[in-house]
Amino acid sequence: MSAILFDMDGTLVDSEPLWLQAEKQVMAEVGSTWEQSDQINCLGGPMEKTERYMQERSGNIKPLGYFSERLNDVMDEKLKHELRLIPGALELLLDCKSAQIPMALVTASTGRQMRAVLKRFPAGLFSSTVSQDDVEHSKPDPAPYKLAANQLGVDIKGCLVLEDSITGVQSGLRSGAQVIGIPHLVQLQPHENLRVVNALSDLNLKLILDWYPHLDRSVRAK
Repeated sequence: MSAILFDMDGTLVDSEPLWLQAEKQVMAEVGSTWEQSDQINCLGGPMEKTERYMQERSGNIKPLGYFSERLNDVMDEKLKHELRLIPGALELLLDCKSAQIPMALVTASTGRQMRAVLKRFPAGLFSSTVSQDDVEHSKPDPAPYKLAANQLGVDIKGCLVLEDSITGVQSGLRSGAQVIGIPHLVQLQPHENLRVVNALSDLNLKLILDWYPHLDRSVRAK
């Protein structure tokens, strides 16, 4: 039995531009600046990484934890009112659901942000959800993807991960899964268990099953 494990930010939802806007706003509030290169340095990582980076860039003018809390507040509003799905995301998810392929949503974002995003998708689409809050070590550690596979009752080595960031791809590969990378603002290093596509809309269920036929066999065996 196998499953497809989806990253959230940048893979299924176009939240990275919102993160950049939020980061610029929060840094401007403390008299500092934030560029796209700063976002790239934090891309795909847990909030703790962004907190440390912002503390250093701003000269540690705020107490530890300030930037995480402020970013979460700003992003809550943006996710509610400005979030858009990545083209092709909903169609692919619905096709996988129709084919009875188990799916999980695995994100380095907080549980609060994940739940806000889940409201944009049909209820019950994902059989498992894993956020930063659910693991001691988030991406690039393999723990999030291993936990999702465990929750689904499947062997991680039979799972497929879809990711857009370097840290997310590293997490998927370290877990033992096969990975499809959809790079956003970054270049992914070659790996024997990694395929790279230009956009999520380049994928469809037939192509995925052609590449990973064990997914189809596992569904039929259920």
